[in-house]
Amino acid sequence: MKNDINDKLKYLLKLLTMIFLITSPIFDMTFFHSRITTLIRIFIILVIFISTIFLYKDSRKNLKYIIIFYLLSASYLIVSYYHNKGFISLFPNNFNYSFISELFTVLKLVMPITFIYSLYYQRLTQKDYKIVFISWSLFISLEIIITNIFKISLSSYSENIIKYNIFEWNKNINYIESASKGYFSYANMTSLTLLMMLIYNFYFFIKDNFKFVVLIFLISISMLMLGTRVSSVGGLLTLTCLVLCYLFFVIIKKEKFNKHLFLMLPIIILWIIILPISPYKSRNIELNKYSSVASDNASEESLENNDSFNENATIEKGEYSKQEYIESIVNNELIPEHFYKVYYSYEYDPGFWINLIENTDESSINYRFLEEKMIKRVIEINNNKLDILLGISNSRIQNIHNLERDFVMQYYAFGIIGSIILLSIYLIMLILNIISLIKKLTFINVINLIANILFCFCACLTGNILCSMTMIIIYSFLSNYMINKDVKLDTTN
Repeated sequence: MKNDINDKLKYLLKLLTMIFLITSPIFDMTFFHSRITTLIRIFIILVIFISTIFLYKDSRKNLKYIIIFYLLSASYLIVSYYHNKGFISLFPNNFNYSFISELFTVLKLVMPITFIYSLYYQRLTQKDYKIVFISWSLFISLEIIITNIFKISLSSYSENIIKYNIFEWNKNINYIESASKGYFSYANMTSLTLLMMLIYNFYFFIKDNFKFVVLIFLISISMLMLGTRVSSVGGLLTLTCLVLCYLFFVIIKKEKFNKHLFLMLPIIILWIIILPISPYKSRNIELNKYSSVASDNASEESLENNDSFNENATIEKGEYSKQEYIESIVNNELIPEHFYKVYYSYEYDPGFWINLIENTDESSINYRFLEEKMIKRVIEINNNKLDILLGISNSRIQNIHNLERDFVMQYYAFGIIGSIILLSIYLIMLILNIISLIKKLTFINVINLIANILFCFCACLTGNILCSMTMIIIYSFLSNYMINKDVKLDTTN
C-alpha cells in the first residue's frame, strides 16, 4: 500500500516536472516576464527538489554536497553584504545597493544545481526528453516565424513592432525594423535557446528519425529572423560543424551512414543565400559604417592642433563648465547622451568623461566598452582591494548599466570568490563532458561538449543568459540529459 502511494506521488511529481519544463519558454514572453513569475518558478523548482528528496531515497546519499553548496552561497551573501555596506562613490546614493535584490539574484544562480539534482534522480526517459525538446523547438520557432510573417513581432533591437517581414528583406531595409524576436523578452537569450535546440534536434535527426528535419528547418528560419550574431552566423556555423562531426564518425569511427544527411544540404544552402539580405547583414553593415566613420574622425583629429582643448581649458573650472565642455566635445553617435547624463552622470564625475573622450581612440568605443569603463571607474573610486574577491554587487551594476557579457558581469558583481561558488556548475558540467569524451569518443558525447562550450561561449559574448530563469531551466534540462546515461540513443544506426 505504501509503495503504491509512493509510486503515485512519483508519477504526480514527474507530471509536474514535465508541465513545468514544457511551459517554461512561455514565461519568457513579455506578457508574463516579471519578478513575480521568476519567484514562482524558483518556488516550483524548490518544491520539485524537496519532493525528490522525500520520494527518491537514493537522492539523499549525495544531499550533503548540495547542503555544502547552499551554505557556501549563503556565507558569501552575508560576507558580501557587510563588504558592500562600506561602499564609497561620487554619487549620493552609491548606486542603491539592495540586499533583497542580491538575495534574489543568488537564489536564481543556485537554481541550476538544484534543478539538475532533482531531474537526475527522477530519471526521465528518452521519450520525456524528446517531448520537451520538440515542444520547445516548435513553440519558439513558430512564434517567431508567424509573428514575423504577419509583421506583429517585436524588434530584436527595440520594443517596437517590426515593419518588414522575411519576404521584404531584399529592399535594403534597416535591421531594427526587420529583425524579430516574436514576443520574447530578450533576443540574445532566445538565440541561444534555439542554438541549443538546433544541436539536439540534429542529433535526433541522425540517430532517431529523419522527420526532425522539419524542426531543424523551422529553427533555421527563426534564427535568421532573430538577426543576432549568435543566431544568424553562429547557427549556420554550428549546423555545418555538426554535419562535419557526423561525417568524421562515419569515416573514422565507421558508423553507419545515415542517407538522410543530404537533407541538411538544402537547409545550409538556403541559409547561405538568405544571410546576405538578412537583418544580421544589415546590422553588420551599419556597425562597420559607424566604425569606419569613427576611425576617420580619429585620424582627422590626430592631424589637427588640438587648439580646441586649450581654448576650453580657459573656461571657469566650476562643475557646470566641465559639463558644458563634455557636451561640446562628445560624439553622440558613439556615446549616446543617456550614458553620460543618466547611467553614469557627468554631474558627479565629469573628470571620468573628460578623460575618456580626450584619451580614447573613437574607433575603439562601443556600448560594451562604455559599460565596462563605467564599472571599472566605480571600482576605482571605491578603492577597496576586496572588490576583486567579493565584487561590488549585482544590484549596483544594474543601477549603473547591465554589462552585456554575462561572465564578465558576474566577475564584477560577485568577485572571484562569489563567481567560483555561484558559477561552479558551468565548470563542473564542462569537466564532466570532457571526461566523458576522453573515456568514450561517441557522437552524443561530442554533441554534449559542443552544446556546453557554445552555451558558455555565448554567455561570454552576450548578456541576460546566466540570470534568466528560462535559460537556467533549459541549461539544467540539457545538463541532466548530458549526464543521464540511461536515456542515450544508440551510437550506431
